[in-house]
Formats: sequence, C-alpha cells, structure tokens
Amino acid sequence: MPSTLKTLPRLADRRPGRFRQQPLVSALRASLFGVGLSLTFAPLHLAQAQQLIETEINYTLPAGPLAQSLNRFASEAGITLSFDPKLVQGKRAPSLNGHYSVEQGLNLLLAGSGILMTFMSDDVIALRASESDEDIATLGALSVTANSLSTNTEYSNTYASDLTSTATKLQMTPRNTPQIVNSVTHKVIEDFAMEDMEDILSVAPGVSVGHTDDDRRSYTARGYPMATQYNGMPSTSGIDGGVVAGPDSAVIDHVDVLLGPSGLMSGAGEPGGVINMVYKRPTKEVQASVKASIGSWNKQRLVGDVSGPLSESGRIRSRLIAVDQSGDSFRDYQKEKKSFFYGVVEGDITDTTTLTLSLQKQDIYDNVTDRGGLPTDNDGNDMSWDRSTFLGPAWNRWDKYGTTYKIRLDQELPANWQLTAQASRMESEADWLFGIHSDFDSTTGDATFRRWAQYNKETSEDLELFLSGAIKLFGRDHELVLGGNWTERNWGGRKGDGTDFVANLYDFNPHTSIPRPEVVLDTPLSDQITEQYGGYVAGRFSMADPLSLILGSRLSWYHYEYATTVRDEDAVYTPYAGLVYELNSWASAYATYSEIFNPQSSRGTDGNTLEPEVGTNYELGVKGEFYNGALNTSLALFRIQKDNEAQLLQPHDPNNICGGWCYEAKGKTTTKGVDLGLSGEVVDGVQVMAGFTQYKKDDNDETVRIAKLSGSYSPENARWSLGANIDNSTKSYGQWGMSQDARTLVGLFGKYQVNPSVELALNIQNVLDEKYYANAIDSGYGNQYWGEPRSGTLTMTAKW
Repeated sequence: MPSTLKTLPRLADRRPGRFRQQPLVSALRASLFGVGLSLTFAPLHLAQAQQLIETEINYTLPAGPLAQSLNRFASEAGITLSFDPKLVQGKRAPSLNGHYSVEQGLNLLLAGSGILMTFMSDDVIALRASESDEDIATLGALSVTANSLSTNTEYSNTYASDLTSTATKLQMTPRNTPQIVNSVTHKVIEDFAMEDMEDILSVAPGVSVGHTDDDRRSYTARGYPMATQYNGMPSTSGIDGGVVAGPDSAVIDHVDVLLGPSGLMSGAGEPGGVINMVYKRPTKEVQASVKASIGSWNKQRLVGDVSGPLSESGRIRSRLIAVDQSGDSFRDYQKEKKSFFYGVVEGDITDTTTLTLSLQKQDIYDNVTDRGGLPTDNDGNDMSWDRSTFLGPAWNRWDKYGTTYKIRLDQELPANWQLTAQASRMESEADWLFGIHSDFDSTTGDATFRRWAQYNKETSEDLELFLSGAIKLFGRDHELVLGGNWTERNWGGRKGDGTDFVANLYDFNPHTSIPRPEVVLDTPLSDQITEQYGGYVAGRFSMADPLSLILGSRLSWYHYEYATTVRDEDAVYTPYAGLVYELNSWASAYATYSEIFNPQSSRGTDGNTLEPEVGTNYELGVKGEFYNGALNTSLALFRIQKDNEAQLLQPHDPNNICGGWCYEAKGKTTTKGVDLGLSGEVVDGVQVMAGFTQYKKDDNDETVRIAKLSGSYSPENARWSLGANIDNSTKSYGQWGMSQDARTLVGLFGKYQVNPSVELALNIQNVLDEKYYANAIDSGYGNQYWGEPRSGTLTMTAKW
C-alpha cells in the first residue's frame, strides 16, 4: 500500500485532550534519547502550551527537504518535535504559506511522507513511520513527493484537493491560488464509476462537454476551448479528437481543471482554461486490485491494477494497469472494443534523484460508429428521430490506436531548489471508413451518401524543463520557478473516395442500403504541423504577512503550416499578475490579470488566415477554507475581452476558397460571468463537489448557466454509501458554431462493502431518462446526436 498520512480529527470534531497523552516530560525525554531519536524542545507551562498548540500563526516556508522544513516549523511554532533523522532522510515537504495551527501545518508538511504524528503532550509531538495496513485503511492519505507537482488524491478519500500547481507551477493551496482550479479527485472518479475523460469532465464544475459527432468531443469553459496538460506538461495533442483518444480513467489519479487563461504555462491558446490529467504513480507497498463491471447494452469491463516495489529497499517501484472493455450502444448496430495498458517504473537513483519511465498503449477497435448523425427537415426543424436510429452503413468504422512514452527526472538541488525535466512522445493512428449522408430531402426521404476512407497518423512530442525553489529578499521568503517548454504536433495521412450512392432514409437498412465500397487510399493528405516553444518565469512574493503577489511572464514562438497555409509568431510576450490577500485565517481575496494570444488557422474569404486573436482577462474573487482544509469554497467574477475572434460566414463547402469553412475576424467580443465552487466534506460523512457558472458572450443572445453537483454520504462505521450527481445546464456554445442543448441529467450510485477486500457498486446514469441532443451543430454536416438514455453499471471490486 502507498505511503500514508495520519490525519487527526477535523477542527469541528476536536475535543480537549483527544489524541493527546500527558506523560512526564522527563520520562519522555529519557525514552526518546534512549532509542536514538533527535529532539528539539522548548519548555512551556501547560496553559501556555495549550494556547500555543491551538493558535494559528502565519508561515512562509518554501518547498524543500522535509528535515529543514520541520526544524524551521518547530522553531517558529515553539514546539517540540521528536523524530529519528533517518525517518525524514531524502524526503521533501511542500511549501507552507498562510495561517495554520500546529496540527494543520504539520498535516500539510507531512502529506505523503509515510510519517504519522502523535501528540505526546500539548507541546511535544512524536513522529514515526507508518507500520500497518490499518493505518492506511483508516486514514485519509495524501501523496506529495519530490517528483509530483500536485497532491495525489488516490488515497485521500475526499472530494477536495490540498495543493495545486496547474496555474503557475508554484505549489499552492486552492485558497492561495489567484484563479479557480477545480479538482476531480480519485474518490469522485471511483464513486461515479467514470471510465473515460468525457465522464470525468462531465462532472467538472464550469466545463461544457459537446459532441462534435459520435466519437469526437469538445471541452469548453466560459465559452472557449480548453488547453491540455499531462502531469503538468502542456501538449497540443488534445483529448478525444479524430485520431487521439483520451486516457482511460483507470490510470487517472485526479484531473485539475483551471478556469480562465493559461497562457503563462501553455503559450498560444484560448482563454477557456486547462485540463491537467495527473496519472497514478507506483506505490512503496505491494497492492493489487481487480474490478469487473457489466452494464447496459452488453457492456463488459475488466480492470487490473498491480503496484509495489521491485527491490527490497523500495528504491525501485512499478505499477501495471490493464483495461479490457467491450459493448454496444443505445444506437442500433453501433459497437466498440477497447484495450488499455499502462506501465510505469519509478526509481530513486540517488537520495536526491528520481527517474520515472512509463508506457501507455490504447487500442479502440471493431468500432462501428455514427459519423453522419440525424438530419433536420428541409426547413431546419427537428424530425424527432428515435434515439436508437442509426443512419449509416453497418460497415462504418473508426478505429484508433495510440502509444505514449514518457520520461521524467527530478533532482533535488542545494538551498531548497529542485530541477524537473520531463518529455513525452505520443504516436496515434486512425482508420476511417464511412458512408455519410448529405443533401437530405425530407419530402422524399432521399439522401446522398459519400463513401470514403482515410488513414491518419499523428505524433505529438512534448518537452519541459524547469527549476523551482525559494529565495530570500528584504528579510522575507519567496518562491520562484523558471522554465521552458516545447511541443510539436504532426498530422498527416492518406484518403480515398468511392462513388456517391443515393438511398432513402425513411426505409433505411444499415446492412443493405449502402454497398461497401472498394476504396484505395491513393490521395496524400497535406501534413499539418503545429510547433510551439517558450520560456517562462513566475514568482510568489510575500509582500506582507497577509499579502502575496504572484507575477509571471512568458515569451512564446509559434509555427503552423498546413497545405498552403503558414503562420509564424515570434517572441510573443504574455504577462500574468495576481494578488492574494488573506482576510483572516480561513478566507482570502484575490485579483488576477492575464493576457492571451491565439494564432488562427481559420481562413477569410480571401483565402488567407486570419490575424491572431489577442485578449485580456480580469478576475476578482474570494476563497474560503474550512475544517482544516477539508472544505474549499470559491467565488469569482471574470471579464474576457478578445480582438479578431473568428466568426463563421457561411455553411460548409469543400469547394470554396477556404476549403470548407470561411470566417471573418469579427473585432472585439466580451464575455462576462461568475463562477462559484464548493468541494470537500460539508458535514461528517457528506462529501460534495459543486459549481455554478454563468456567463454571457456578447455575440450570443442567451446567458449560459451551468450548475453541477456531485455528492456522497458515507456514515461512520457503515458498510454502505450512497451518492448522486446533477448536471443542469442551459444551452451553451462551443467551438465550430456548435451548441449544447439545455438538459438536466441525474446520476445515482450505491456501494456496499461485503468484506474488507470486496465491494459491490451500482451506478445509474440519466436516472430521469432525459431526452436531449448532445449537440446541435450549426455548421458542418448540420446534423444532431442524441445524448445517452438511462443506463446502469454493476461493479465488483476486489483489493489485496
């Protein structure tokens, strides 16, 4: 089992004397020295000690070696910490910034270290190593180590996250981060039986999930597309596109969702935000699990997960995760199979150096899919096709294959600094064979089917190098990060066309209406190359005890080419500034200013690409932290201004000068809105992740509202737990002229712990059987796709 942290009672649950013994100090000293423990001690009267242990004071401790952090913490807190020096050797602590009690501060510093703390008296605390699985089973474990930028949540058993670095690479608590970062933790993923990135992002506050067609997804926030990160490293590969498929949820520890611009880390991009997928890591103790699921439409899913040390010392660790899944669809004739494998090895090369290597392979095959959707009538009206309708040939296919290689090196440096280097190469392929209807005449029912095939290969290479550490200026402690990243995406392939075929949709038979063509892939597709690199610097500067200034800057270089289109942007400057003011021990206010630039591949009616979009984002907010960080809240007001935003001029026409779609640079657009969020334990046993987003873009008539709630109830000492999630959204707008229908989706789950090793779970999605369109494309094929009806999944999980 993985390293653990013994969490003491929440603030609301504490009682005087709980978890605290009162042995004689002299006896304690004698026993500790007798076994070789080091001890720092500052004698206090009992009343003074009681007051000291409960008082919250301000700390500004940088990330660094755990021994140094603990010694400095003890000195500033005026307490005694007793521990064996070997216990903390080679371990690191996260930064600690803000007002905390002794207990709160130690909880954060020891997170993920495998060290338990015991209050021997009100001012003497003993530290020891975790010794048994009982510690793991009963404790909410967190994992923050030298080679993890954000807190792992796999064993935290909570809907809240303690630390995040997605916005600026500076590791901060949510309350001290001057942007909204919502984390979908491992417990949320497990509770609601999520299987892929669409499932995860469907519950993420502020995010709209749209269906470009049956296989491709779009993820937007505040009305704009979102950037992608893997383990904090920016990538242009995206998620759930035509060639690249997003990772299976089985390998995901948690997903951080940053709302608002991410230009400081990502460079070119839209102001929607960032989806940062953080993968699971090997554990220092042996563990294994098997999860078997059956569900609606013949779904079968099997997940195996084995992790542990490869050496007796535990310096080399590995983890293997495998997934096999198959199933049909609520649409007739559709089906899909998926296999997924993830292997990772992590080794402590020295006491200060960690190397991580991983391989991920995913195959989606035997995939019969719907590329054409359901047409409207001649006047554009809904024809109320049945949800099971499949208006495509049964030989349609869209198979995807992907392999990803990753390497990461973490090196501790003197003076509390750390060097991190990571690289990734993703190789993806897709085989397409389609019959897609167009020119539908609702009077006669006739439609023309274009029959064609395509092979695509996409590679994405990403690289990042950064230094992070502490500096001291004007008698105060600050944090700094300096780095750079590079990413390149290459897309290409071949296609072939068969002859068009006319069929009637009113008596359509997927097996017989459209003959399968013999297509030769004899037409090369123009290579599409997107390359971007840049350097950044960011710092968190302590201006005064309650005030922090976060400053960042980036220089970016961008290159894009496709067919006759070439776009270059050199040395583009992107600033970032945020102020965080601690109102008291549990609340902060913040203000943020950031800029974006977004080179466009869209073409105008002259055939040339449009000038890059440029814009600014202003954000004001307040955040709260309750119950020792178990519950986080946020409220933000934002205003996004953009110039040169592309506006669609005419429907899709592959023969026009633009090669399909023509746009114009509309000029200035403004989006204004509000985000509210809540995550964590509200009362004993009740976990909640909730959010409300409202915004209006001045080129849309409607105000968009997105309300999401995921919650669970787990009574103390009970074997069962229950939960529900709600997604209530008005019509929302996304990329390519796409909109998402208004709908209210409700899901339920129930779990029962049969014994300590076996758990049964039942999940029901769309309980109310809401009938809604998952998209309503206003351009392109002009067709619609029904959202999934009510469905259920039964899962048995066995753990060792």
